[in-house]
Amino acid sequence: MSTPLRTDRQRYYHLFSLVCEDLPVGLVDAVVQQGHEAPASQLLAVRNARKPHLSWLIDLVRAGLPNFEIPASLLPAERALAGRKTGQQPPAGGARPSRGPA
Repeated sequence: MSTPLRTDRQRYYHLFSLVCEDLPVGLVDAVVQQGHEAPASQLLAVRNARKPHLSWLIDLVRAGLPNFEIPASLLPAERALAGRKTGQQPPAGGARPSRGPA
């Protein structure tokens, strides 16, 4: 029996190992053109395993491999506890709050 994946970083690398060879070459450009929140350079780093951002990898997998079913154990960890303490809802998709204008 394997150890459960406890962090989003572990989930990212496990999901990446399942899909890395199947992601289409032009996927990042297509996702950016569809209006993704992340710049192309950051998504390219996610696609090449240089930036372990789980929610963006999930976005890439859903766009590039629509028939691939992501196992529930590899989805981002719930951040509900943090939201309950502050009275706020956690950000959608596990994204971090903005630090202000870029």
